[in-house]
Amino acid sequence: MRDVEADYKDAYIAEHASYKAAGRDKDAKAVAEILRDRYGYDVDAEPEQQKETPLEQPKEAPEQGTPETTAAEAPPEAAVEPKPAAQKAAPARKPAAKKAAASDSKTGA
Repeated sequence: MRDVEADYKDAYIAEHASYKAAGRDKDAKAVAEILRDRYGYDVDAEPEQQKETPLEQPKEAPEQGTPETTAAEAPPEAAVEPKPAAQKAAPARKPAAKKAAASDSKTGA
């Protein structure tokens, strides 16, 4: 189960950082008081660092002399192989007409 209080704390920390970056010191101070009172977290005690997760790491620049492309990367392999294409059955053959019955009607027998 996820820790909701930790999520609130992280949201307040992010809110404080955005207020500081925008120059809204009054709002940043109000959020800092909430962090200090409710969570015992002092925003001034630790330097603000951006958290980087492996999914958010910046991509490396291409080497010099290599042309840049805007082509999309290939999708990851599928966990399940796709179904093979269905083979079409040969069309049903029509039964041949009986030649003996047709020849009897012509002779009048």
